[in-house]
Amino acid sequence: MKKIFLHVFLFFVFTFTSLLAGDISFNPGEIKLKLKEKQIIKYFDFSSGDLNIGTGGNTELSFSQKIQQPDNTPRKIKQYKADPLKLTILGVIGAGVFTGFHIYYSNTWWKDQRDDFKYAADGYYARNMDKASHIYTANIFTVATSAAYEWAGIAPGKALLYGAITSFAYETYIEINDGFAPNWGFDWGDMGANVFGAVYPFLQEEIKPLKHINFKWSFKPGWIKSKTSGAQDDLLDDYTNMTFWLSVNPMIMFPESVTKAKFYPNFLALALGMSIRDASHVTGSGKAQVEWFLSFDWDVNQLPGKSDFMKKLKKILNFYHFPAPAVKISPEGVWYGLYF
Repeated sequence: MKKIFLHVFLFFVFTFTSLLAGDISFNPGEIKLKLKEKQIIKYFDFSSGDLNIGTGGNTELSFSQKIQQPDNTPRKIKQYKADPLKLTILGVIGAGVFTGFHIYYSNTWWKDQRDDFKYAADGYYARNMDKASHIYTANIFTVATSAAYEWAGIAPGKALLYGAITSFAYETYIEINDGFAPNWGFDWGDMGANVFGAVYPFLQEEIKPLKHINFKWSFKPGWIKSKTSGAQDDLLDDYTNMTFWLSVNPMIMFPESVTKAKFYPNFLALALGMSIRDASHVTGSGKAQVEWFLSFDWDVNQLPGKSDFMKKLKKILNFYHFPAPAVKISPEGVWYGLYF
């Protein structure tokens, strides 16, 4: 037995040295090895695993084994090329949306006479809840516009970059106009929230666990009703009927063995919500109170659907906090069977 191991060991040594010396010839699908050595005769049959050992003079040893040929079949790689027609369509739609929002803001936030440009911290009227709004808006704007750019034929990486630039540019335009409004001002806190919201999708791509942490928004049915009934607050600034959420999927903490075993429903997340009551930039917010909630949340990204369209659709839908059981934890405790 020792002799067998010795010969096997010597065989691999000679194979290696012969490889370095160029004594191994390669033919398609076959390896041939020639060795000349005293007192060693070896034959390896790789198909059957037989090993024969003998003695003798100068002997030629050869073995062969089929080698799997590399698969030279060309792989299909999706090619991205900007489509001029689709880009034109996006440009027209973008210009229309921009114009519509400009008219809306001109009749609400900026309806008073223009003033000199100034800086001001404007979070007082909503107890800084507007910062959550800036993060959320810039975040969803980046994702939505990047999906549109990708539809127009731009590669995903560039589409995400262009989406972030578009989002940041638009939010900056809003903030500059606030700087000229008599009742507002350019707020660096808002700008910081805009930057973070716009680049957060990049962080999610680079730091995989962040994919399980998402910003969401929900509204009470009275949000639209209050606007249509002639309330003084404008639709997009009615924070008393809105809640912003930080949703965390517990899968972020589970080891891979648990996630693969599916011990936990991967679509079920937990969310921390922030809302406000008795606040208004029109009537004042001296009695305003911030409300905090804990709620279940649905991580739509984890639901079935693996096509490119379904992935993008789920990513957009995941920005909304669908009704779920919740509890208000501050300033008082209230249980909700379903919280909107």
